[in-house]
Amino acid sequence: MTTIKDVAKRSGVSIATVSNYLNHTKPVSKKTSQKIKAAIDDLQYSQNFSAKSLKSHSYNDIGVILPNLTDSYYVQMFQGIENIFQDSGYYVNLAFSYDIPDYEQNIVHNFLKKQICGLILVSCQPNNWKFYYDYFTSDHKPLVLIDRNIQNLDTNFVSFDNFSIIKSMTTDLLNFGYRDTYLMSGPTKFSCESDCIRGFQEAFQQNSINLDPSFLLKTNLSKEDAFRKTIQLLKERKPDAIVSTSESMATGIIEAFTILGYRTEEIPVITLGEEHWNSYTHSMTNVSASRPAIKLGQTASNLLMEHLKSPFTKENERIILKDTSLQKPMPLFRAGTITNSPSESKQPQKTIRALMLDTPQVHSLQGLIRNFEIKTNIHVDITILPHRYMYEKILENHKLKSQKEQPYDVFMYDIPWLSLLASEHILEDITQQLNHIDLNIFLSDCLKYYSNYQQHYYGIPFMYAPQIFYYRKDLFEDAGLKADYEKQNNITLRPPLTLKEFNTIADFFTNKTDRIDYGISVPAAYDECLVPEIHMRLRAYNGDFFDSKGNMALDSQQTLKAYINFVRSVKVAKPNYRNADDNSVVQEFLQGETAMLITYPSFLTNVVDLRRSSLVGSIGYHHIPGRCPLLGGWGMGISTVSRSKKEAFEFLRWTCDEQVANYLTLLGGQSAITSTLMNDELIKLYPWLPLYHSTYAYCKPPVSPSLNRNSLVSQNNIDAIICKWIYDLLDDKIEVQDAVSNTRRELEELLKNNG
Repeated sequence: MTTIKDVAKRSGVSIATVSNYLNHTKPVSKKTSQKIKAAIDDLQYSQNFSAKSLKSHSYNDIGVILPNLTDSYYVQMFQGIENIFQDSGYYVNLAFSYDIPDYEQNIVHNFLKKQICGLILVSCQPNNWKFYYDYFTSDHKPLVLIDRNIQNLDTNFVSFDNFSIIKSMTTDLLNFGYRDTYLMSGPTKFSCESDCIRGFQEAFQQNSINLDPSFLLKTNLSKEDAFRKTIQLLKERKPDAIVSTSESMATGIIEAFTILGYRTEEIPVITLGEEHWNSYTHSMTNVSASRPAIKLGQTASNLLMEHLKSPFTKENERIILKDTSLQKPMPLFRAGTITNSPSESKQPQKTIRALMLDTPQVHSLQGLIRNFEIKTNIHVDITILPHRYMYEKILENHKLKSQKEQPYDVFMYDIPWLSLLASEHILEDITQQLNHIDLNIFLSDCLKYYSNYQQHYYGIPFMYAPQIFYYRKDLFEDAGLKADYEKQNNITLRPPLTLKEFNTIADFFTNKTDRIDYGISVPAAYDECLVPEIHMRLRAYNGDFFDSKGNMALDSQQTLKAYINFVRSVKVAKPNYRNADDNSVVQEFLQGETAMLITYPSFLTNVVDLRRSSLVGSIGYHHIPGRCPLLGGWGMGISTVSRSKKEAFEFLRWTCDEQVANYLTLLGGQSAITSTLMNDELIKLYPWLPLYHSTYAYCKPPVSPSLNRNSLVSQNNIDAIICKWIYDLLDDKIEVQDAVSNTRRELEELLKNNG
């Protein structure tokens, strides 16, 4: 390894002279400097700043924490920071908080272990003044905040005059007649965002216009959340204009506009932006405020440098940069002078009716329907029903073929219903039409579960929902809890591999620690949420109600073990199981009442909160115990009584579009399209997608019984019998053995009565 002694020898000067050159402690002549520089280049010498710091008790590391580096604003800000510290003898350590307070605190702790001498910060915890007072202010360690002030903390602060910029832009829009102008901002807890909101509100107030509170759209400052909020907005109304507080959010807004057929000429998008020489190609918005973000980073860095030189005498400063221009002139057209988009100028030629499940994925699909309508000129009228009413409604719809009432053309169906709906000719055979769709886009062989009946296809996969195990990672990794659990059970605390281990862990959290209220919740409010609990356990113990050929297979040691395991789960669960459904148990888990959860992803409605919790390590996800998850999910098919089958198939084809599937996943849906589950950008947002993909290898739907004359029994009738005796078991009316034998007897009678 090359040392300073080697450099001195090569350049023919003393070690002290090389040290003076490197550390700028004493002047070195130009000729000598050139010799030393040549020697350093030849020997590829680099200073060991860590050793130097330990020896001199001076440190050269600067910490920089930004929310992300995907927003061009922060990219330019960091360019300004790097520009100042380059060749300064300081090393810049960059980290990202992703606007998660726990992340930010962990980064600060790691920086402090590294003995940083100062910090530049865009904070996501504006109320946590005590944390930064203890670690920086009270220790005279320089801290410079950018954009987001920390309340009650005396420190340096640098930002733009966002209040005046937003007020000016909004005033111009209002003067041009854009009365239904919306502001899309980040959380009000951030001072820069609250300044924008105040500027927006004051523009309305000074123009004597009442501001509808719904005109204030709050996001988490990401383009993805801006996309979601815009889709949701456009489902309900068309705004005159949208003002955004960042280019990143503006990108999400315009993406939503584009797929729904709107143009920024119709609905101007105005945003806070950054300086760029390519002002017309950098941003797709109508107007972008040209904030010099590089200058902002430089200003913050210069301020930090001044404090590093005089930490005990330099006063804290508050610097607000005001010189900001607009990259593009405000639009000179007045509201209402732009003609409607081409899609609005032509009336839909056909209307199809769709019957769909009340689930977040369907609500998301509703927001995208306009994309289908402008592509095909076909209007879609959607009716949404809860799970428990869907099956009967589908049967009722089939009876409309001889009546004047317009039947549903498209409907969703639960996987177990496929065989009966196909055999009774309720679902249209679309085998020939599927020749026009690349079926390889779906998960391998999944059409045999979602579509295939007797070698014909009757629908397409729409919602893929495997059972997944979620757990409180912070509890499972807590050293104290791990020690207590291992002492009691002689095994480490981990995501359970078996259902017996699952119950043991549930009992530990419910009865043997006060760190959380309950280990699990059990959904047993009605048949549809209870029966998967039984099917899952039977599968894990290599049992089932029917064997692979559809014959009765209930009486066995495996069945007894599965029922006993379920009863034990209920005994260590939150005692509200008779009122708990799939949605409520998810909420109890997310609210911190339970430590573990087995459910279908479709019930996790707030994927943003799940992502935040998984990133900070409070929620983890894993294969379910026993690795025998039920394949939940819904297909979408065409009714045989439809009077618009051609148009209905166009709708099915549209839902198979990979980009539409990506959008649905972004909005919180679950697709059976492989490329969506393996999309790198989506995985970055939703890191559990690879697990959803790998779980498919273990998934199977419930097996249907085999009957003579190819007749079928309704899965609903089967589930009703199973749950009838499970409820008696839960109410202590019968023993486990009686529940099993009674279930078998009634199922045999059902099969006999159906041929």
